[in-house]
Amino acid sequence: MTGEVVGNPKGPAFDFGRFRGGPLFRVAGTLPTEHMFIGHTVCPGFQDLLPASHWWRQTSFHVPGYDCLHEEASYRHTPVDLATYEYAPVKVPAMERAARKGRGGPIALVYRNPIDQAYSYFRYCQAHVNPAYYLFRGRPVADMSFREYLFGAALISYARQFITYQVQAVRHPDLVKLIPYETLIDRPVETAKYLLDHFSGTRREWTMLRAAVRLVRKEHMRAIETKLGNSLDGTRDGQSSHMRASEDTERDRLADPSIRDEAIARLGEMGVDCSLFAWPVQRSAPLRLAHPNDGRPIRQASA
Repeated sequence: MTGEVVGNPKGPAFDFGRFRGGPLFRVAGTLPTEHMFIGHTVCPGFQDLLPASHWWRQTSFHVPGYDCLHEEASYRHTPVDLATYEYAPVKVPAMERAARKGRGGPIALVYRNPIDQAYSYFRYCQAHVNPAYYLFRGRPVADMSFREYLFGAALISYARQFITYQVQAVRHPDLVKLIPYETLIDRPVETAKYLLDHFSGTRREWTMLRAAVRLVRKEHMRAIETKLGNSLDGTRDGQSSHMRASEDTERDRLADPSIRDEAIARLGEMGVDCSLFAWPVQRSAPLRLAHPNDGRPIRQASA
């Protein structure tokens, strides 16, 4: 699609039709480990340290998939991408023990602010093909307001996942890193290098990194989805994508101060450090008109 060849020009072309999204990816030769897990999950090493009375143990995620690593039906047959084989075993108890002691493989969470994340998931669930996602307590998510979905479902799930990484990052800062999504979007090459160095355990020159960042631009991903006839994550058929348009006008609603303030208050009660988030801000017409040719979104403010 771009006319650019990345890597060995005589090597095999990437097989998009076979790509399933992991959750395991074979990375041998690129990183020290054989496989990397990429997906939603509770941070390894967290659960066994909680008392039975902790709020985390008294709550649950509102949809499956938030804790994919621990929800897998068969750890002996975990799907693998970028490999000649289909599955590989994952030894979850050993992984949990190592992470609890501050050892094991490096971990990173790339996270969005809770309101943006919830709105993205709100749209994702509305158009999902699985009733476990497009229904909440027997009611279509499409019939709910965003405020109702945020405070009735999404916010507690966000807090349950995020706090596991927040706690582990404080306990084992060399093992667990927190990376704001906004940083990845604003400085994709530098942030990706930081992540890869973390996973590699040392600073390295990643010669194809800039080319890789160019290839994963949103318009390229949408073109791939069009060719495949479904979304890359496999949740939507036809020409529907789960990726939101860059200038989604609905996002202006997310800057409602009452929603933001209530979200901060509720998250704070659960022990979530809200200073780690870049919260959405209201975009005004004069600001947009002042830069009519600037396609980049207004930089977000930190709370």
